[in-house]
Amino acid sequence: MLKSFVVPNSEVPGYSPIYRHPDYKDGTHQNKYADITTLYELFKAQVKNQPKANFLGSRIYYPETESFGHYTWLTTTDVDEMVSSFGSGLDQLFAAHASEINEETGQQPLGIFSINRTEWMLAELAAFRSRRYSVGVSDVGGVESCEFYICSSELRVIVCSMDKIPCILERIAHTPELKVIISMDRLDCTKPTSATHTFDSGKTEVLVSKATSLGLVLTDVDQVIEMGRAKPTDPTPPKPTDYCMLLFSSGTTGAQKGILGTHGAFVYSCRSSYLSVLLTETTYLSYMSLAYIFDRFIIYMLMHGSVHIGFSSGEKSLTMEDMQDLRPNVIAAIPYFLRHIYDSLTAATVNAKGVVGYLSRIGYKSKVKCITSGRGFKHAFWDKLIFSKVAQRFGGNIRLVISAAMPLDPDVHNFFRVALSCNVIQGYGQTETMASGTAQRIDDVSVSNIGIPTPGIDVRLRSIPEIGYNVTDLPCPRGEMMVRSKAIFAKYYKEPEKTAEAMDGEWLATGDIVRVNTDGSLRVIDRINSVILTAGIDIEPENLEMIYRKHKLVDSVLVYGSMRALELVAIVVPKSETFVPWAQALIGDLGATLADLCNDKKVIVEMVTALRAHGLKENVPSQALIGALHLEPLPFDKVDFNFFTSSLKLRRYLVIKHYSTIFERLQQSPSNTTDANASTLAVIPMST
Repeated sequence: MLKSFVVPNSEVPGYSPIYRHPDYKDGTHQNKYADITTLYELFKAQVKNQPKANFLGSRIYYPETESFGHYTWLTTTDVDEMVSSFGSGLDQLFAAHASEINEETGQQPLGIFSINRTEWMLAELAAFRSRRYSVGVSDVGGVESCEFYICSSELRVIVCSMDKIPCILERIAHTPELKVIISMDRLDCTKPTSATHTFDSGKTEVLVSKATSLGLVLTDVDQVIEMGRAKPTDPTPPKPTDYCMLLFSSGTTGAQKGILGTHGAFVYSCRSSYLSVLLTETTYLSYMSLAYIFDRFIIYMLMHGSVHIGFSSGEKSLTMEDMQDLRPNVIAAIPYFLRHIYDSLTAATVNAKGVVGYLSRIGYKSKVKCITSGRGFKHAFWDKLIFSKVAQRFGGNIRLVISAAMPLDPDVHNFFRVALSCNVIQGYGQTETMASGTAQRIDDVSVSNIGIPTPGIDVRLRSIPEIGYNVTDLPCPRGEMMVRSKAIFAKYYKEPEKTAEAMDGEWLATGDIVRVNTDGSLRVIDRINSVILTAGIDIEPENLEMIYRKHKLVDSVLVYGSMRALELVAIVVPKSETFVPWAQALIGDLGATLADLCNDKKVIVEMVTALRAHGLKENVPSQALIGALHLEPLPFDKVDFNFFTSSLKLRRYLVIKHYSTIFERLQQSPSNTTDANASTLAVIPMST
């Protein structure tokens, strides 16, 4: 029985049949939760259904020790009152200082700029109360990134943490339309947070004075709430067709685009995914940046069944500590995060030496067999002996892990199922689909796929013959994924041409190459613009890179090729803890540094040999084996070129552009390489 439902007689030339969720064959939500049409209504439904439940939680910050205590909570009723008062105060500030309506949207944007915290959600919900839409601002790409968000979205009012204010004031000339800054932290510094530890009342008085001299209003959330309490305004709730968010694309393939989504589309998206999991009374750790869509999508999705949201303390190094205090039962994660934790956890378990490693490997194989045969995720003996200790690092209460943004390595996928004794499901979505699209069913224990269309979502493939992908391919149709649903974005902000380019009639062209597996599940195999066209075969680089990253000496890798080259080349960032001792022993110099080793020709030759052998072991076709490489001692996420998006997707075009000269040299034979760096290059013939 196929996992997806194939709509009869829905094929047309160049397109596959339409695929749907088998329980929702008519392509609708069957009127479930039809009374909720906006995100504001969704929030009010949670208030009504659980008026005294813990809703927004954060850890107490102790400035004396710069450390965090336990989670404290605001109830749904508390939040409802604060949203009403904050919204009333915002109404007054907008009326007095920023009354202009955005010509493109017919509404007013509210910027929000901070790490994940209670005030972030308060600000967004308060914006919804008065038919405004939120714009998440991020400085992950530096000051210019922050200015890009503010200017592109024409923000006049921004809510931000105190630590962001000095930079905004220093560079206000670059964001001239900004009129009001609302600090999430009290300007009198009487409620310290991690964002205020370098401030005192004297410093904030200077900020207020400077803001005034620049013609800006600088106030704080508590003051705005008091304004609203003193002079409440009537709410003007949004309609389903109103915009709820202006989001920005990740920038994996070029310049970032502003993406406008409506309340109706986002609610439809969240409902679609919720109907796939139907979880109630969930506790969720919010640690992925709220400036982007994924974390907010999970929050609003879980709100359908009531959610208690604990915000991370803001430091990546404290994420596991946050989990242990919060004890969440649902977490969402991108594969990069899971892979990072996987490396440390497996080093202490299945990859450990001695008795611990031996028993862990036996227990791991036993649990994988139990899980894949449908006997459940728990094992009384092996969990007590080994895996419960791993689960405790996540709080010991996880019921479900949701992974998205990019394919999850099968080894990582299975390990977390075993270690956490719960399912890990993969999903697929884009900002343009309001994060919805496909997901594995909650009882699906397969790997290497993104599941099936979620309820009310239609998916089909479009042939891309110019790069060798066709819906007529056997046994598995392949092509560009097309998505049709009520969750599709409204438009790109001020870019009608690009909006039109993204659509094929009523279908969104995702740009992702997908294969329909023989069991009816879907698998992303590449992006259209990252397929490597070689003289031999078409290469799917991201899946190939996933294979090479499994090697014990590799941390990161980017594979590159072109039609004129007979072989693939790569930039490889070695895993220093394993690579350095291996390479030092290879050249007989125990004092050699990582940089020295990366420039040693013998090391490079042996690294190429090792990766080719690894590729053959993993059944990589001979044409897809690496023929030459450059060893890069600096990890991709440490270089100052914004190689990663906010969801830690590699911006391939930026990496390729940065290393273009090196790629050119690598694709030449050594005899043709004459520059000073020739000694650091090694090329091995393609023949095997």
